[in-house]
Amino acid sequence: MANYFTMDGTESTNFQKEIAGMMHGFGDNPNPNAATVVLVESIVQQQLKFMIQEAHMNCNMRCGKAISNYDIIYLMRKNIKKLKRLHDYQLKLDQIDKKCVLTIGTPSEAMMTGIIIEDEKEPTVKKRRTHIDYIREFDEADEVSQIKFDSIDYIRKVRAAKITESMTFEKYEAYHKARCLSFRSGYGIGKGFVKLERWLNPMKEFKLTQSALEVLCFIAYETVAEIVDGVFLVRQDGKKKSGDPFSKFEGGYFCNPVSLSNAVYIKSGYECVPAITVAEVREVLRRYYSPRTGMNGLFYRNMSLDLPIRYIAL
Repeated sequence: MANYFTMDGTESTNFQKEIAGMMHGFGDNPNPNAATVVLVESIVQQQLKFMIQEAHMNCNMRCGKAISNYDIIYLMRKNIKKLKRLHDYQLKLDQIDKKCVLTIGTPSEAMMTGIIIEDEKEPTVKKRRTHIDYIREFDEADEVSQIKFDSIDYIRKVRAAKITESMTFEKYEAYHKARCLSFRSGYGIGKGFVKLERWLNPMKEFKLTQSALEVLCFIAYETVAEIVDGVFLVRQDGKKKSGDPFSKFEGGYFCNPVSLSNAVYIKSGYECVPAITVAEVREVLRRYYSPRTGMNGLFYRNMSLDLPIRYIAL
């Protein structure tokens, strides 16, 4: 059966249903705009494909046989906050794995890749994730460990709290399922990213390790979150704020944080939240990619050369 959000029904592998749920989890209407979901999916797919190509170049420079999480994290090295989120992401995944090991009862059920269980001893998980090790390698100034508060993550949590404060149990259950969605197709060690790899690398042009796919899964999720966050900022700029002396200076990049009446730009409950439109997503992209002073600006010293690729999640 063709996916509800697919326009022609010919695309065999897509994440439109998952992305629609993620957008709802970040604050969008539970009945999303189908065209918006298709646009967001194409943006995420294009971003990840460009990232894989750049990681492949880095892999060749270090004479690697396959694209690993090292090559992907190398592209993230300048964004300390995203490195911190990836650091916490691995810690949470390791906790989930330990809980899965503790639920195993018989030795026959313990025959899983990467899991070691000794008789009459506390079960342990064989180390297989190296995201934190590479983060520490790239973070020479130890800035990641110094981050104690993530303002963007806090705003997302407050937004979710305001959405759910007046929900019924049935609506909250559906919202909880939307919050749990990701780009993983399962929680098996060897088969969790089969769909993601088929979506990004259908022709098997690149050899990707499971650790690289896990980081790409994290980046794809963050890309969707950044787009939704940008839409709420666009909506906030579109509202007239009475008493704000800086309103006349507002442009594509300026927003006076002192005058924000609501830190999450959303009312209580989600019924009153209009679905994110294609125009709002395009406005987010316009603001993100529009020329400005600096590396991508009109006074960039290498204007004759191709501008560097920019990633929304990085």
